[in-house]
Amino acid sequence: MQKIEENIRIHDKFQFEIKFVYPFDRAVPVTEYTVEHFLFVPNNLGINKQNYSKEQFYSDIQKYIRLKTPVFNLHSMTSGEDNPLEKLSETMKFMANAPDEHSANHNYKYQLKMFCAIFKSAIRDEELFIEKRLEPKEQRAAAAKVVNDIREAIENFRALKPLIQIPHITYKQMALFNFADEYMSILIEQRIFKLLDFLKRQKNPQYSKISPVLLALTATECDYRVKQNYPSIAKESRSNETIVYRSRILKKIMGNILFLSTNIKTEGRLREQISLGFAAGLAMAFATSFIFLSRRLFEDFTVSLFALLIIIYVFKDRVKEITKSVMVKILRKYIYDYKTRLTTSFERKIGFCREIFSFITEDKLPQMINRIRNKDYINELENGYTPEEIIYYKKYIRIYSGQCKRLLKDFNVDGVNDILRFNVRHFMYKMDNPLKNLFVAAGDDDFKKVNGKCLYHVNLILKYGGLKDDPFYRKFRIILNRDGIRRIEKVPCDLTKTTPVNG
Repeated sequence: MQKIEENIRIHDKFQFEIKFVYPFDRAVPVTEYTVEHFLFVPNNLGINKQNYSKEQFYSDIQKYIRLKTPVFNLHSMTSGEDNPLEKLSETMKFMANAPDEHSANHNYKYQLKMFCAIFKSAIRDEELFIEKRLEPKEQRAAAAKVVNDIREAIENFRALKPLIQIPHITYKQMALFNFADEYMSILIEQRIFKLLDFLKRQKNPQYSKISPVLLALTATECDYRVKQNYPSIAKESRSNETIVYRSRILKKIMGNILFLSTNIKTEGRLREQISLGFAAGLAMAFATSFIFLSRRLFEDFTVSLFALLIIIYVFKDRVKEITKSVMVKILRKYIYDYKTRLTTSFERKIGFCREIFSFITEDKLPQMINRIRNKDYINELENGYTPEEIIYYKKYIRIYSGQCKRLLKDFNVDGVNDILRFNVRHFMYKMDNPLKNLFVAAGDDDFKKVNGKCLYHVNLILKYGGLKDDPFYRKFRIILNRDGIRRIEKVPCDLTKTTPVNG
């Protein structure tokens, strides 16, 4: 099986985002993965099981699960055998002949949204390829090629519009095409400006020759949106709230084809009730047994019998509560907090996800996690090591690969993206001021005041993999203060070294 891909980044100053890509083999019926998160929170942040509940944790996270976008480059989107543009064209021709047919309308929406999703992924990949894989001297030619490929893709797409500009096509069907058109124009502008910003910050010596070609494309797209009366035009000295709002709405409309709908329910309700009933029955059996025994010891109702019955009643309640506590602890090993049913945008079930949250103590940590956490113990002391609370969050994902193959036979979708955003605001309530006053000598007879940053380190260890594969481990250090997340550092996990847990 292919390796899971993971990526962690700062989403905004109060949220970090973890993205996993779970590959699945369409030749097998089921693919299963587990992901375990161990979050080590310093004690002085005041986060513990008494004041940070399961409900608070789940309200602090946002989860998005979607199918991985089929892989095409910009050129292959409109050329080659069985390309996305050709599929969209055939679907639009079929709908033009039968606009009221449900399957024709369904396929039109599917192919149009899929074309937008593939275009978004393709243009992003081209931009990142130039930024991260090419030398400055190679970027000019690559940028010119990207501009040509974008022009070819968008012009071929817009050439399909006359296919549905006919009287019996409904307003909604036409509007959806226009939404797609506007969305891709905004995508082009955003990605090109992002590339320009990178080249400018990189101080590419050929920037003055690259920028006119890229800026010409953004100007063309801006003029096009003006002519089409699309309101998504950014202007100086204005709030530009319209383009921001429309970008978000269009992203949701066109991107929902790959997002999986979630139906969340609490897990283990029946088993929990049965276990609680068992606890009540055991307590009643205890009480009844002693009552029968007391009748043999006391023939008449006396003060001693009265006192004994009270004691039996008290112990019955204690037996019930202790049994409930033990049963709950046992069940938590086998029952998750929630089970999420995963369905496509067209209500087809393709799998489910189960998740559980708890606080755990250091002595309950798996041996490998303990080794990774304490591998650089001396460095931790240098970084202000303090005792920690450990948050444990586990996900189990089951994907019906065979079902995905049948539902998405037009495209080679070979994975699922699992995105988790975690809000750290709860961690900031008890933090000190982000700046501290420090003093340094200024010559032999004076001193001056300087600022020192007050930062906190939250360590995150991830353990993930398929159920039948050896797990992978990753460690990250999230550095934050009261103003938000400052940076995220990846910490090497050399599992060949062994360091004593206590240093």
